[in-house]
Amino acid sequence: VLVEKYTLPDGTEIKVGQERFEATEAMFDPSLIGMDCKGLSDLIFDTIQQSDIDCRLGYYKHIVISGGSSMFPGLRSRLEKDIQHRYLNDILKGDVGRLQKFRLGIEEPPSRKYLVFQGGSILADLMKDRDTFWITKSDYAEYGVDRAFANIRL
Repeated sequence: VLVEKYTLPDGTEIKVGQERFEATEAMFDPSLIGMDCKGLSDLIFDTIQQSDIDCRLGYYKHIVISGGSSMFPGLRSRLEKDIQHRYLNDILKGDVGRLQKFRLGIEEPPSRKYLVFQGGSILADLMKDRDTFWITKSDYAEYGVDRAFANIRL
C-alpha cells in the first residue's frame, strides 16, 4: 500500500512510495525542505488568533480548504489534529476538559480542486475595466510585485 504505480502521460510507469508522504509533510513542516517559515496548520491557527476576538470561534467552525493541494488524502484530519493541539496548548493551557466544547469545522467542497482558479477568474472578470487593478509586463519587470501591491493598496 505504501508503494503505488503511476503512469505518466508519455506512458512511462513509475513507482512512488515514501515520497508521497514526504512531499505533503513539507506543507506542515517547511524546515524539511530548508524553508524557514510556518507550516499550514500554524498559519491557519495564527491567522485566526490575530483576528478580532469576537470572530475567532466562527472562523474555527468554518475553515474552507481549496486548491489542488487540498486533494491530498488525510489533509483535513491532519489539520484538525494540529489545530486542536495548538488550541489546547496555547489557548486552553492544557485543559482537556474544555477542549470538548471547542468546535472545529474544516470544509472540503467537492469542487475544491478548481476553486482557486474559479475565484481568480471571477476576480479578473470583475476587475477587467479597472485600469488601476492591472499593471503592464514592463512595469512588473521594472518594479516587481511591489508595484502590483501598490496598485491594489495592500
